[in-house]
Amino acid sequence: MAASLVGDHGERVTSPCAALRGIPFVKMTGSGNDFVFFDARDVRPDRVTSPEIIRAICNRYNGIGADGIVVLEAAVLAADVRIHYFNSDGTPADLCGNATLCSTALSVMLGLARDSEMTLTTPAGLIASRVINGEPEIDLQPVTMIRTGMPIDMVAGEQRMGFSVAGIPHLVILCDDADQVDVEGRGPLLRRHEASGPAGANVNWVSPMPGGHWRYRTFERGVEGETLACGTGAIATAVLLTAWGIATASSVTIRTSSGRDLEVRLTPTETGYAPTLRGEGRVVFRGVIESIQGAAA
Repeated sequence: MAASLVGDHGERVTSPCAALRGIPFVKMTGSGNDFVFFDARDVRPDRVTSPEIIRAICNRYNGIGADGIVVLEAAVLAADVRIHYFNSDGTPADLCGNATLCSTALSVMLGLARDSEMTLTTPAGLIASRVINGEPEIDLQPVTMIRTGMPIDMVAGEQRMGFSVAGIPHLVILCDDADQVDVEGRGPLLRRHEASGPAGANVNWVSPMPGGHWRYRTFERGVEGETLACGTGAIATAVLLTAWGIATASSVTIRTSSGRDLEVRLTPTETGYAPTLRGEGRVVFRGVIESIQGAAA
């Protein structure tokens, strides 16, 4: 920890975590995928985005608790809002689908954008989004990298395995019953498998439900565990189900571990699919940081 820092109001502080005192935040959830949001008008992004600070904020025992943090900043030129997203382990990520749904809803609440249409900028590209009947939806960049098979050995209960980059890389595994998968046991090995590239991938297991819907579970890199939902994982799953010829409707409904549904609409392109994701973006509570303890690396 640093010996001494200066806070936003000129006060001397003795550690990065102490410098958080007095900073307002918003806690949001997207189908159980939860995030701590900061408004860049209240705090400089670099004040809350060091790995130590992020781990402390996201700690579910000594901090606020979250799968990641987001800083929303008024953008210029081509976009209304810039999204700075970080996983709970402190690593930056190019995109998070549920965090982008929440960002859409919160941008309207903060007066940064209109609900009818906005443009968000992320390291994964520009995203058009809107709020319809109180629910956000986002148009992501076209998914063009799709592999319908992978050189990875499957285990009992796994039927097919594919790969897709929906902003970030994902393995998708069609299985007998997603609820019976040992996600915490099998996830770490697959998440780091060399076939997914040097940075690894999120891992999604999916199985059919009655009525044509699908149940999925996700092991997320950066969180290094199972999360209740993953927006880009839902998109990658819908893309692979469609590429395999299993899901044929233009809209694929996917049930998350929180019990909420994510809707993925796919528009075919010459090289892949243009996805739209619709789901929850709900404020859980608002607060001001008083005291957060540092988290171990």
